[in-house]
Amino acid sequence: MICVAGMPRSGTSLVTQLLHQSGLYLGPNTDMMPPSPNNTDGFWENLSFVRVNDRLLASSGGTWFAPPAALRPAPQIVADARAAIARFDGHEPWGWKDPRNALTLAFWRELLPPSLKVIVCVRHPAETAASLAASTLFPRPAIRFSWPVTRGQRLRRRMAGAIRATVSASERSRLIYDIALDLWRTYNASLLEQSRGLECIVTNYETLLGDPRNELERLCAFANLRPSAAALDAPKSSLRHQRAAGATLDRDTASLYEKLCLQSREPSFTSC
Repeated sequence: MICVAGMPRSGTSLVTQLLHQSGLYLGPNTDMMPPSPNNTDGFWENLSFVRVNDRLLASSGGTWFAPPAALRPAPQIVADARAAIARFDGHEPWGWKDPRNALTLAFWRELLPPSLKVIVCVRHPAETAASLAASTLFPRPAIRFSWPVTRGQRLRRRMAGAIRATVSASERSRLIYDIALDLWRTYNASLLEQSRGLECIVTNYETLLGDPRNELERLCAFANLRPSAAALDAPKSSLRHQRAAGATLDRDTASLYEKLCLQSREPSFTSC
């Protein structure tokens, strides 16, 4: 079984689409999240897993854009997660994708065998942040904001500013960009920590668009799949709307990105 995870806007949807086209079972079409203007080719997320992740984060005092300090799964959430997994019996190879897996993988590991494999999707932090700022995924102004932010007063102030109805569109975009860089570091550090001991592979969005055939073959070899003709023809450089040229990163973010880039050149690795 395959878990696909990464910071939102890092290519998780594209990777999962290609794996699905190459034979990875994601569940019946009726269970899949429908496309939206933010992702016209589809999210390729099974709603059963998405709902469990959303409820798990909420019960732990957070959400995808305000990660909780620790996970606190309620018994009913555990039961619903087991039921979601059970629906895949007899459908090997199967997998599920949700960027939130970067925050909740430790929970799913308790319910799945140690043979679980993880695909870590990474994209340059500045491109990821710009893509999130350009999307409509972040809560809109004037929406009531009740999630506690657990990552310090500076982030709390930026988060509150980004959702105020009185903030200009340009200022809101700047705040979301700033928040997204912080979230990029949180998601990827969490994913590496929570995947410790599992077999993992890192795929870089830039490589997937620049050298799609070789990168897809690498991913399919990891997932024990054979690339389909449709999958080999799917990745297009036109999917890339943001560029990181000239972007400056803080030391911790740059160091983490460099580490992930190095791992993206390996066939696979056991996180440790």
